[in-house]
Amino acid sequence: MTDFRKVRSVTITPSSVGVTAIVGRNGQGKSSIIEALSYAITGRSFRGAPKDSMITKECESSIVRANIFSNQRELLLELSLNRGGSDRLLLNRNVTPRRDVVRAIPLTVFTLSDIEIVSGSPAHRREFIDDSLILMGPRASETVDNYERLLQHRSHILKSLQRGDGSVGYDSLEIFDESLAIEGERLIRMRLSLLSRIEPILNELYADIAGKGEKVLTSYVPSVRTNLMSDLLDSRRDDIRRGITSVGPHRDDIIFRINGLNARYEASQGEQRTLAFSLKMALHELLRSRIGEDPIILLDDVFSELDEERIEKVLKRTKSAQAIVTTSIDHQIDEKVNQKLVIESGSLL
Repeated sequence: MTDFRKVRSVTITPSSVGVTAIVGRNGQGKSSIIEALSYAITGRSFRGAPKDSMITKECESSIVRANIFSNQRELLLELSLNRGGSDRLLLNRNVTPRRDVVRAIPLTVFTLSDIEIVSGSPAHRREFIDDSLILMGPRASETVDNYERLLQHRSHILKSLQRGDGSVGYDSLEIFDESLAIEGERLIRMRLSLLSRIEPILNELYADIAGKGEKVLTSYVPSVRTNLMSDLLDSRRDDIRRGITSVGPHRDDIIFRINGLNARYEASQGEQRTLAFSLKMALHELLRSRIGEDPIILLDDVFSELDEERIEKVLKRTKSAQAIVTTSIDHQIDEKVNQKLVIESGSLL
């Protein structure tokens, strides 16, 4: 369970460019520090924890506050998590939508669970690519939002028709289908464009970290057979019967291949983890080229799965950014990072 009582404040200053390591035994609270910062920015726990588990049992709310330097300006980020209620997110004392915070404070997070981008279900890969699009700018973010909103509306209409609700007619479905098709086709084009930009960077990163010249290819696997509007019409009767939308970018997948082999099924766990990290860092490189500075990097306990050589290469890739890593590996860490902080029983020593 995440306990934000262990987090007092997180301040990242321009002088902290480079790698800061938070070192401690398991269960000392090192991951809670960077999870608090990540949750404040993204609104999600990278460990999949529900919001209520991040609030002390005896309390009704929890507060995360961070001073962050981004794009040569100081930002005050404050998040109040309220049990059974809405969160309150402030940026420089102003209530700010989550998407605006994500764009104002670019962040790259890598954890051991990110291997699921490669090894997990298609939903993990769709989430990765759409979260990446949101960071690319307001137009892409708007397309992701619009498609999700229209899809939810269509699902509501389908379920009403499935129940035989007389207040909802087929004309409502036709209106939403047209809008959904437009936004869905746009989303697919944006995903394909982003993948084409990521792939060459991904190859360079993977070859460097893996230490061998293997070729990584990305393939987009659409659920659309002809065009989305036509497929929505063809599947309408079955969609009403099942109460779901069976075709569209929410059903698509991305395949990563290493030397022609599907990495989800035929790569080793080490290769999958290296590929997942390379994907995150490829996105990091794209963001840096777009905004003109490195996003903040958070690495949670990734060293435990890497050998010494790969640790060196991962850290080399993060030294130009403001990076915070957590690790239980203390040996020789001083030589690899700019600063080391030791945590014990929730307190930095």
